[in-house]
Amino acid sequence: MSQPPDAVPFRVPGRTSPAELRYVYLNLRDHPRGQLQLAALVAAGFVPCLVVDEDSPLAEAGRAGQLAELNQVAGYAEPEPTSEFCRRHGIAHRTVTDHNDETTVELLRTARADLVALGDTRILKPHILALAPHGIVNVHPGYLPEVRGNHPYLWAVIHDLPQGVSVHLIDAEVDRGPLLRTRRVPIPDGIGLPDLVHLLNEECATLLVETMRQIVDGTATLIPQPGDARLTFRQARPEIRELARTMLRERATAPVAGR
Repeated sequence: MSQPPDAVPFRVPGRTSPAELRYVYLNLRDHPRGQLQLAALVAAGFVPCLVVDEDSPLAEAGRAGQLAELNQVAGYAEPEPTSEFCRRHGIAHRTVTDHNDETTVELLRTARADLVALGDTRILKPHILALAPHGIVNVHPGYLPEVRGNHPYLWAVIHDLPQGVSVHLIDAEVDRGPLLRTRRVPIPDGIGLPDLVHLLNEECATLLVETMRQIVDGTATLIPQPGDARLTFRQARPEIRELARTMLRERATAPVAGR
């Protein structure tokens, strides 16, 4: 597939295999999407030199919100705690109270990693961004640049925008850093919110692994996002979540034209 004219190569010098790539993984404590991504990375040979979990009220709210949906998915099994996963795989694991705090700064300085990869976390401040020599790789459960901000899959339902996942480097602006990969995700007819969350989580894990492979293969590129005035959505309030749930349910039961 041809690349757009503004695409630029993205490489980490001297890193040509998963085992050679040195990265730190940040996630809110036991956030299911972040856990799924981490497991997929490790299975593909991308073993982080350090995992840093944030244990905070924000982390607990994010985890509880995801599990409230995922536990309604048939056959879903809650992952083991990240601390136990890391112990089994011999991965260094630390817990902080805020991914922007001085403990995280010291951990990143000591790790001397090429990259930082993100599960789910808070907005990182510039002093953290500066500690990743080749950038911080984020997975966005929405289709960039069309759907930026928090809970993109909910806002995509509300505003009839495309569903998808995106991998990009983060910068000081929310979801406006250059793109590494994007993928639109076809949504099956009749899908409910729990299965939508589950589907997009799996797509996030798949796309992150594909992107990391491109980075070590030397085929990754960065594509600048347009500097346009598209909205950056705020965190969806509970009534917005329920509206999205209702809209999905109504679409599932709506009569099909011509039948």
